[in-house]
Amino acid sequence: MISQKILDRRSEWRSGPGGDPERRAREEHARELAAVVLAAGNGERMGPGPQKVLREVGGRAMLGHVLDAVAELAPRRTVVVTGHQRADVEAYLAARFADAAPAPETAVQEHQGGYGHALLAAVHRLPDFTGTILVSCGDAPLLTGDTLARLVAEHEKAGNAMTLLSGHLPDSAGYSLVLRSEVGEYEALLPPDRGDRREPGGSPVGGRLREVGAGVYAFDATALRAAFDDLLASGRTTGEYLATVLDHFTAHDLRVGITVAEDPDDILGANDQVQLARVRAVLRDRINRWWLAAGVDIADPATAWIDVGARLAAGAVVLPNTRVLGSSSVASGAVIGPDTEVRDSAVGEGALVERSTVTASDLGAGARVRAYSTVFKSELGAGAEVTSSVLDQAALGPSAQVGPYAYVRPDTRLDKGAKVGTFVEIKNSTLGAGAKVPHLSYIGDADIGEGSNIGGLSGFANYDGRKKYRSVVGRNVRIGGQNGLIAPVTIGDGVYSGARALIAEDVPPGALVISEGSLKQRTIPGWVQKNRPGSASAIAAAMAQGETGEMETADGARQQVPRTTGAPEPTAGYEPSTTDDERSLS
Repeated sequence: MISQKILDRRSEWRSGPGGDPERRAREEHARELAAVVLAAGNGERMGPGPQKVLREVGGRAMLGHVLDAVAELAPRRTVVVTGHQRADVEAYLAARFADAAPAPETAVQEHQGGYGHALLAAVHRLPDFTGTILVSCGDAPLLTGDTLARLVAEHEKAGNAMTLLSGHLPDSAGYSLVLRSEVGEYEALLPPDRGDRREPGGSPVGGRLREVGAGVYAFDATALRAAFDDLLASGRTTGEYLATVLDHFTAHDLRVGITVAEDPDDILGANDQVQLARVRAVLRDRINRWWLAAGVDIADPATAWIDVGARLAAGAVVLPNTRVLGSSSVASGAVIGPDTEVRDSAVGEGALVERSTVTASDLGAGARVRAYSTVFKSELGAGAEVTSSVLDQAALGPSAQVGPYAYVRPDTRLDKGAKVGTFVEIKNSTLGAGAKVPHLSYIGDADIGEGSNIGGLSGFANYDGRKKYRSVVGRNVRIGGQNGLIAPVTIGDGVYSGARALIAEDVPPGALVISEGSLKQRTIPGWVQKNRPGSASAIAAAMAQGETGEMETADGARQQVPRTTGAPEPTAGYEPSTTDDERSLS
């Protein structure tokens, strides 16, 4: 899973020979750092929908990005302040960070009282903490562990009561402006202005960079607690608490410092849909730059969206207008796109997915998902191919084929080389190796043996209105066109059926099934061995009856084995469905 740490090329924390000394140093005095993430706001400007901090950026909630960045500093405790839609936020924390050590705690802001009021709720959860408190908003998904570590390091080195993180942006609307003294030190923090900032005289700011506050701070815990105690004791609780805290620091000559983010994009927040779209685009570009540098061929980075949880191997190809989402992995030599979405799926070496959607599926090496297909919770073996079809909770063996225009429904398995062709629907069925249903058929609740072929316009009647029944078709069976199989029914190995046959009774191996009139079934025992000697069906029928036969090998030579020249006797207990006398009356 990619973190902002990995995507940040400026990071000095990368492990090398001998490990990561800075990380070890942080972990050694992790007890001195606590983190607070504010996630209580109602996000009115974001509009209806999930709680603001739960909106996804790069496949992860904004709150998740912030907590991942914070976790890189190994704080002793992490407190998330909840309020608006708190149940949703707490459910997300329980699901996403259940295994974190330590797991995030929560503090509740009972009413919307501003940034400082939310911070006070967190401080109440840290009554005895005396180290550094790192505070961030939950809607700043571009923050990196490197930037936060610089903030904490500079704060502690200077011995500040508070150090704020700032950045230089051309558009300062919605951000607090940082004012510096003549010697460049902190002087004041102007409250956010939701309108456009303009220069004196009314001219637009244009491209001029303004230094703004990021809403990210490092506090000395003792100084912060003293400021809050003074605020509460004085009764000055009607204004913005953070401004009152800053006034307290100034009145007591406590130092306030500034750390400037090296990449101003790090401080971008998302308070409305416009800002949300912006941070999504920035993260997309960061991710794509990472994968391009890692050897992935991304044809059009502006239209390729790769989630932070995805994995791509060097040599993978991502074509325009393609999304690689969730925990997907793409192996070397695989080509995905154009116009494609792959979500929570594994795409094997040399596989292809074009103009299709693949969700929660595994594609083997060399598998092909051709244009306009949907593959959902399915498995494709090596070299399997799906063309302009729907695969829903099914499994395809190596070199199996589906489509075009087929619908493969749940609990269907195609073995090696099996084929489901054009305008075929199949569900809860198995096709043995090399079995085929080429076109215009419905197969439901059936097991079809290897090498068998189901003729076009055939259907399996599997439902009597109360219960569904299975049909079993043996190996190397040839079902003719426009056949109907009425379950439950078993068709033996090597059977042939004539066109428009209606099969409602079990058929012994090697028989020919035809229908006379509208309903009568006629079964001719031994027909296949007599009329198709040496064929795969004849051999299958003979073996099923304990006999032997003559078979043509793959190179065209004939393998001579003893076989019965006449029609075999019917299987014990078998009775033809139609007698000669009955046929003479038809």
